[in-house]
Amino acid sequence: MIEKIYDDIMRETCLKYVHESGVRVYMLPMTGYSTAVAQFTAKFGSQDNAFSLNGGEFHKVPDGTAHYLEHKLFESEENDAFRLFAQTGASCNAGTSFDYTQYYFSCTDSFKENLEILLGFVQDPYFTPENVEKERGIIGQEITMYRDSPGWRVFTNLLEGLYSVNPVRNDIAGTVETIAEITEKTLYDCYNAYYNPANMYLCVAGNFDPDEVVAVCEDKLKKREPLDVRTAAFNEPLTVNKRRMELTMPVAKPIFEIGFKRPALSGQAQIDEYIHFNILFDMIFGSVSDFFGRMRDSGLINEQFSDGVFNGRGFCIPFLRGESVDPDAVLAEIQRELRAFKTVPPSRKDFDRIKRATYGSLVRDFTSADAVASTLSEAALRDSSPFATIDTAAKAEYEKMLELLLGLDEENVCISIVKGDS
Repeated sequence: MIEKIYDDIMRETCLKYVHESGVRVYMLPMTGYSTAVAQFTAKFGSQDNAFSLNGGEFHKVPDGTAHYLEHKLFESEENDAFRLFAQTGASCNAGTSFDYTQYYFSCTDSFKENLEILLGFVQDPYFTPENVEKERGIIGQEITMYRDSPGWRVFTNLLEGLYSVNPVRNDIAGTVETIAEITEKTLYDCYNAYYNPANMYLCVAGNFDPDEVVAVCEDKLKKREPLDVRTAAFNEPLTVNKRRMELTMPVAKPIFEIGFKRPALSGQAQIDEYIHFNILFDMIFGSVSDFFGRMRDSGLINEQFSDGVFNGRGFCIPFLRGESVDPDAVLAEIQRELRAFKTVPPSRKDFDRIKRATYGSLVRDFTSADAVASTLSEAALRDSSPFATIDTAAKAEYEKMLELLLGLDEENVCISIVKGDS
């Protein structure tokens, strides 16, 4: 049975269908579009580094296992998924994040065939000692490549500085040492635990027939007994692990990321904080703010300066990033600006202006099949309404923004810097 989820603000209808295996399917047909996008996701990411099944003992997982598993699923005994998608003309890929792994394709035709390929290879693991070993060198090279990227290192060092226990502090791909511990048994154990249908969801957007999606799911999704898989809990302190992280790499000008450590939230509370902090930081530090103009004119920042909110399972980080000859001075000015706004808060007029811009940006995302599919996937991961983020932006409250401003500890912060050799 297909459930219709209608949103009064967007005047859009998302279709939800739960397969008997437990896989949740979210669909949003988009009239007039030529492209279809499908994303098949497992709630298994780099943070899932120890798990138990049905109340049993916890099993430690080497860092980088979720990413390693993502690489290996594309390969089967007879063929590999990339070759199959190439034959249909579809574009396919996958990605591992901190709390999920996603496999996806986009196409303009042969949608049914492509969906069958997607559901087929994700449900058909093929790991051997030989093919697992073959991948180790490839992933090792990828780890080295990312460690040579200043943009990636300034971000991962920030997470390491902010968090002392949360596995988000560990690199998604692991290290050369940790992936050396991964075997075909490791991959099968994690696959059987986390790739259980009840722990997965499929999201589709664009030009497709919902009935066709249901028919393919009925034909291709495998029925398995639901498992109670639990990732080991962690007790993360509220205070930052380290206030300053610095690294020397070949960069023309120092780059930095500044993150404020917030208590972790979930569900609607997480969405509320995400939207209101985005509005707050855009008001105070955005490209049309007085702060941005002053700092740019002084030469301390340039057009690369930006703000945002990074949140997920067990973490919430309002952040700022950019380039500067003196990143520590930038941090001091940011802290000074926050204290000033606590004394004289932003006006309701400025709040309403940035609120409209935030809402408008989210509405524009609904003109892209890729963005809509990603929105559906993010909502499924949180087990929230597909329209929760955009509805929250439309209904954002000045008082909630002010509460977050006054409650933000500008000293509970970490600055991550990558500077040049000279």
